[in-house]
Amino acid sequence: MKILREVLEDGKPISQVAESHGVHPNNIFNWRKQLFEEGLQTFQIKRSDISNKAEERVIHRLEEKIKHKDEIIAELAGELLELKKNYSGRL
Repeated sequence: MKILREVLEDGKPISQVAESHGVHPNNIFNWRKQLFEEGLQTFQIKRSDISNKAEERVIHRLEEKIKHKDEIIAELAGELLELKKNYSGRL
């Protein structure tokens, strides 16, 4: 990480950093590639977790709306039944 930090944060040339640390420049290129690929996976997992939590909240909210709608329908159906009983008795 120290070597990659010199290249990425300090902007030093890979050849210079490789020579100062006694490593082949290809190693640094490979490490950098690996860091970016694995780093991308780390962020994708976090986004996935956030998306799942957001989906769960939406699902919960929609389930609550359905429950409320069902309660209203049941109440209206009861009132309609009562009105039909009262109205049919008047005929």
